[in-house]
Formats: sequence, structure tokens, C-alpha cells
Amino acid sequence: MENQLSPSFYIFLKNNIVSDIENDHYGSVLSTIDWEQEAQRCISSLVNFFKNVNLSWLKENGIDEIGVIDICWNEYGSNIEVDFMPDNNFETAFDDGCIINDSAIDNDTFFKKYFDTDGENSWEIMGNDYLLIITIFEYIIIDIIDVVVNEKAFKSLPKKSPYHIAFAGSHDEERIKIYTGI
Repeated sequence: MENQLSPSFYIFLKNNIVSDIENDHYGSVLSTIDWEQEAQRCISSLVNFFKNVNLSWLKENGIDEIGVIDICWNEYGSNIEVDFMPDNNFETAFDDGCIINDSAIDNDTFFKKYFDTDGENSWEIMGNDYLLIITIFEYIIIDIIDVVVNEKAFKSLPKKSPYHIAFAGSHDEERIKIYTGI
């Protein structure tokens, strides 16, 4: 399997995440995780999500073409959700709020396997360390987005030119643009 994560991901993980973790046990756990496997899981989940997008449902909700794809961490459930905005003006695309916010990447198994908690309770149990986990996944998404947009399932979506992909670590957080396509 080809590496999906950049060397800068691992440098960031070591210098900015593991060093900032408050719970020493969580820091040890982070160093044992196969992040390439997690990246592959995220790719597969996103591709599967895009493969199953109901195009007629999008049209019923006023989206003939997608202007912005919003990838957002659900801070209360630990899954990563995807939403679609019809406007491709990144500055105004989010003004009308969310349309679907469907789960695309389920992280319950991740939290159960590595931190012995489910996604729903992970924030309460892990505290500030949970926020660092969100940041790790943000960097994973940034590193893998080029792979995802080149998959057939993604290419088949009706998109405006240009279209943008955004990420946010919570519903209330300002979105950052992580990709622009034509």
C-alpha cells in the first residue's frame, strides 16, 4: 500500500500533537497507531460516502451542482460529516447553514480500539486531548483529499467550476479551504 500521509504529517504529529497531549497514556497510544491505515480508512469511507450520494435528493434540496463540499468533525459524536453547498463563493457558501450533514467517517471503532471509549463520550472523557485528535484527523483529510477527488465516485458528482472543499474541527468553527477544483 502506497503511503498517503506526507512526511510533514508525521513531523506535525510528533512536534505539535504528541508533545501537547496532557494524558501520558494517550500520548503513548498515539505513537502506536498505524496512521497510514487510518488514512486508508478515511479514504475508503469518503469514497463510499460519495458513491452513495443521492443525486435526486440533492436536486430536491436545490443543489443541481455542488459549489462547496463541507467536511466537518461532529464534536459530539466523533464522526466526520459531509455537507454540500450550492454556492461556490467560499465566502458566502455557508450563509444558509447546513443542508444534510451526513456521517461519512465513523470514528467509534477508532476511539474504542485506542482509547477504550466510544465516540459519543470521548470528548467528555478525554478533555483537551480529544481536540488534538480532531486536529490529527484534519491533517489526515488534508493529506488524502487529492486521492479522494481522483476517485470515480467523487468525479461523478455534479460540481460547479470552481468547486471547493472545506474542513472544520466543529460545526461552529470557521471552515478552512483545503482544496479547489475545476
